[in-house]
Parts: sequence; structure tokens; C-alpha cells
Amino acid sequence: MLNYQVNQDIILSLLEENDAQSLFGLVTANKDFLSQWLSFPAITNQVEDSQAFIKRSLFRFVNKEGFWVGIWYQGSLAGSIGFLYFDWKVKKTEIGYWLAETYTNKGIITHACTAMVNYAFNELELNKVEIKAAAKNIRSAAVPKRLGFQYEGTIRADEVIRGTFHDREVYGMLRDEWNG
Repeated sequence: MLNYQVNQDIILSLLEENDAQSLFGLVTANKDFLSQWLSFPAITNQVEDSQAFIKRSLFRFVNKEGFWVGIWYQGSLAGSIGFLYFDWKVKKTEIGYWLAETYTNKGIITHACTAMVNYAFNELELNKVEIKAAAKNIRSAAVPKRLGFQYEGTIRADEVIRGTFHDREVYGMLRDEWNG
């Protein structure tokens, strides 16, 4: 997945090193918003941090270990979505995602997730896709529910953000259940 047109407004494109400044600017402008549920904004303090993230993602893409793509909405970088890992033995992956605050409530993540799940099942021939969301992040958890993912359980105290433990809900979709 180097460049994928989701619809007339949304393009998913592999993040490249020349996207570092845009990515850093977006994270910086949305640091408080994103830090409610995600840990990476706290360690994104200079453009070199975004450059390093992109380099790691490209390395992981080349080595078939996972990757992140930029979510471009009407020509502007709006956020990112990615496969956190690939477990080739079990044939599964997990999708992570985030959007800048001004791009929320437009259906962007739902459309982007649909494209990523289609890619996982049709191109990568995986058998399972998981999405995990902080239990209190109702908007994020609504995405897998909207897509028909099954709730599989809650992992208690699964991550620490801003010194607070957060439970994470796990949602799963099997290839033969997907109607995307």
C-alpha cells in the first residue's frame, strides 16, 4: 500500500521522509487532544522525532513487519493509520489510528479502517484484524463497532498515559466474517 485512493476526499499514502515536517506540525498542533489517549505525542518534541518515526515505519514496511500511512483528507495531512505488527504465523495484525481534532466526526477513520481491513484480508491474506481502544475512549471504540468487529474483552491496566493506567478493549474481525 503505497498510495491508495479511499474515496474522493481520502488518500492513504505511505509516510515518506519529506512528510516529517507536516507530521510534526500536525502532532504539535494537536498535542493536548492526542495525549488524552496516546503516548507518542509526549515524545514528539522536534521534527527529528517525526523523521525517526517515518524511518522506522519505512524499515518495517520493507521488512514486512507493519507500517503506517498518512491519512490525507482533501489534500491535507489529517492523521495516520497503520498496521502495528504482522504475525505471519497466526496471520493477524492490529490497526492503530489517530486524527487531528479538526478532522474528527467526518467518517475519515471509518473509511480508512475499511480500506486497511480490505488490504489486510485481500492483499496480505491475513485471517484476523484487531483494533484496541482505551476503554474510556468512546469515539475510538465506536469505529470497530461500526465496522462489525466483535468485542473480545478488556485488557486491564494495559497502558500508562500521563501517569494514568488505562484499560483497553479488544475488537476482532476474522476474514470470513468481513463484508467490506
